[in-house]
Amino acid sequence: MCSTGLHTNHHIRFSIKMLVLRINAHTRVAGKVAKYKRGENVKNFRSSRKAIALPVTFLMLFVSLIVLITATYYFSITRISSKTLALKTTGVEQEMLSLEKIVKFVSWSPGAYEIIEFGDFGGEFKLMPTAKPLILNITDDSSFYDVFFNSSVGKGVYVLPRSEEAFGNLFLKGDNRAIVNQSSATTTQLQISEGSEHYELTLSYRPLAGAAVTGTSSGKPVNSLRIYVINLNSSESMTRLGAFRLKVSCLDVTSTSQTYNLTSPVSSLLIKANLDGVVDEISLPISSNAEGAVVNLETMVCTVKIEDIGW
Repeated sequence: MCSTGLHTNHHIRFSIKMLVLRINAHTRVAGKVAKYKRGENVKNFRSSRKAIALPVTFLMLFVSLIVLITATYYFSITRISSKTLALKTTGVEQEMLSLEKIVKFVSWSPGAYEIIEFGDFGGEFKLMPTAKPLILNITDDSSFYDVFFNSSVGKGVYVLPRSEEAFGNLFLKGDNRAIVNQSSATTTQLQISEGSEHYELTLSYRPLAGAAVTGTSSGKPVNSLRIYVINLNSSESMTRLGAFRLKVSCLDVTSTSQTYNLTSPVSSLLIKANLDGVVDEISLPISSNAEGAVVNLETMVCTVKIEDIGW
């Protein structure tokens, strides 16, 4: 009876021990499996990071390359556009200088004419015969005053294409004086200036004055004053785009004379000019004596016509 109980207790303890051993064994196996799986996950994660890093790197390089190419392309296009506009501006300058030379060539020779061809520089050519009003008067700046010319003289304008370049106000020929004398520079005014929207090249002409002593009359010295005016107001009013041809011809030369009998000594007279709002004057020497002087004033006007003749 006693031995049977001892045997039974031993069997129970043995069974419990075996159960504990089995549980421990399963626990170790499960731990190893979990550890193995964690290692595999870490390895897989590292591998996946490497796998993702490569295309991301290529993507970043690709994006950087696209940005670089775009910036280079934009910079190149900007430089090309600037150079193209600069070349066009130079071309327009040469064409307007050629037009000025042709006007000068045919002036004062009635019947003479020349033809000029303008290329397409992306701008707009305008001929405005009623522009540039000119008022001329003679005075001793005291009691003597007379307006002897009042008319528009016209102008030609080439409106340049839009440009980022700032030219300022620059004269290619002449300057801003409204009148010059024979010892001064050309009567031409060819100017680059900022217009209402774009820069413009404007061609116009200002008067020129001269004086000489030519004899005596009734004991008074005779002074001859001569004013020269190139007038474009008989030209065709036009606006042209692209390429075009112009005919420049001298229609006629007219002369208008006034005589002034001065009764007191005078050493000089002023010719005052108001050219489109710009006012200037020049002083011309006058020979006189105690009885005064005779002044003959002759205004010579050369009418030049500019017209479009197509292609």
